[in-house]
Amino acid sequence: MENRIKTRLRKHDFVIKMIEEFLIEDIKKLAEIIIDGYRKGKKVILFGNGGSAADAQHITAELVGRFLKERRGIPAISLTTNTSNLTSISNDYGFEEVYARQIEAIMNKGDIVIGITTSGDSPNIIKGLEKARELGGYTVALTGRNGGKVINFVHLSIIVPFHMTPHIQEAHITIGHILCDLIEEALFPSKRVACFLDRDGTINIDKGYVHKIEDLELIPGVLEALKLLQKKFLLIIVTNQSGVERGYYTKEDVERFHSYLYYILSKEGVYIDDFYYCPYLEGECRKPNPGMLLEAAKDWNIDLKNSYMIGDKTSDIEAGKNAGCKTIIIGKEDITADYSAKNLMEAAKWILNQDS
Repeated sequence: MENRIKTRLRKHDFVIKMIEEFLIEDIKKLAEIIIDGYRKGKKVILFGNGGSAADAQHITAELVGRFLKERRGIPAISLTTNTSNLTSISNDYGFEEVYARQIEAIMNKGDIVIGITTSGDSPNIIKGLEKARELGGYTVALTGRNGGKVINFVHLSIIVPFHMTPHIQEAHITIGHILCDLIEEALFPSKRVACFLDRDGTINIDKGYVHKIEDLELIPGVLEALKLLQKKFLLIIVTNQSGVERGYYTKEDVERFHSYLYYILSKEGVYIDDFYYCPYLEGECRKPNPGMLLEAAKDWNIDLKNSYMIGDKTSDIEAGKNAGCKTIIIGKEDITADYSAKNLMEAAKWILNQDS
């Protein structure tokens, strides 16, 4: 049973990696089309069968309700939810017409219409998209395998190039979530603030090139300090890991350690939003250079001048200064830092007092 679980997870990782390698441009294009449509007062319509029907409803709920931000609702409709429509149209006209008839009734010219089908050959999805295109909608197929017949009836196809239906569906909802994130950020942009944290010597005891999970030992008081900070800030770890280039351990070791650190902290109600590490002996990513902080700021839309860099080394303070952050050094005096704290808890209290 354990091997079966690992096999399913391995296949999931394989498919998600293919999204990163082959589908980013298609996802970006669709996001831009949807965002432009919303700015012009259009809406998104989604539909599918079975698990794909659930995905259509799920994506609709993320848009109408919220994804990650508090904001007004975004207009989206799933055609899979009204049982009276589904049963009456199926009874009177046949199941192949169940979406085309609804499209005819509610779609306006310029609306974005997304049909979800893992095979690409579902007749009712094809007819629904064909009708949408005929009436002036922008049509999209979210499909799998080799795309199927549906790709001949749409303006844009996003094809997950895999053959197992469950894993295609996992990829579809991942793509749906990415779209929701891009749409939400574009329509309701907002700067965020972060606490950038060094790792060894700030979060966990520095035992020298720490990379084994059995060597993880949190510094006393860190959990309580992080709980305070996460109420107002993203928590982002930025750590030099030159042990990779030195050959002491691998990138996989670093990432495994970070997964374990996240797991241990999450059990106590502390959540690290992201990890950035530099595996090189020199370069823009290595502190005191600000590369990791600048990359995080781009990824998370962070307001650096109202964010903080916390660490136990001068290089941490210099990296924070170089990125334009306020800086706190832990466990020593440093006149270049904005504040010198005995420990992370003292630093957290100072930050929250400043922020208030």
